Amino acid sequence: MRALADALGVSNEVRAALMDSASRREPGDGHLANGQAEAGAVERGRPVVLDAGQESAAWEIYVELVTRVATVELGAEQGMLREALTSLYSLFATMRTILREHGPAVARTHGPEASVVSAVAMAILNDVLRPLLSKWHPLLLDHESRRPDGRSAAEHERAWARNEEMRRELARARERLAGCAQVLAAAAAVPHPLVTNQARLGAAPAGRARPPADSA
Repeated sequence: MRALADALGVSNEVRAALMDSASRREPGDGHLANGQAEAGAVERGRPVVLDAGQESAAWEIYVELVTRVATVELGAEQGMLREALTSLYSLFATMRTILREHGPAVARTHGPEASVVSAVAMAILNDVLRPLLSKWHPLLLDHESRRPDGRSAAEHERAWARNEEMRRELARARERLAGCAQVLAAAAAVPHPLVTNQARLGAAPAGRARPPADSA
């Protein structure tokens, strides 16, 4: 997995996210085996090659990652936790749909192991989204059910004792998703606008509006 990260030219932060995802998997897991096999291929000088279907799946998942509210940084008093959580739920369902529509070919390589696209997708679904959603959805729902009459949903959410804790965990998830997006962009053979456009926007003339993220 380390050699694969080197071949994709990812940052130290992305490398850490990939190695963390790999370390969570049990021996014999197909996706971990894939990372080891592809890393070995890179070390032998043989590039990792994706077919058109895998590139298409990588692009579709990449677009979902970089255009959602859940992947945009939330300031201490910005946005709502419920909106971010709903976006992540939608992302989970959309990614599963993409994988089903592309079929098992999206996971195949020339050997028995799963492709890098499948490995990253499983890391997103099972290592990032599933733990976050299973923990915070019931907790936030319970707090929302206690909102008194006359208090807005936003005010009630800001008053939650676990508001900052959840924001920190969302921020950590966002960093891991950004790392996965960079790998998927490389897999789809496209530039990574999350980095290049950020620099351009930072240098844009005052008064020029920034493009909004998808509200999903």
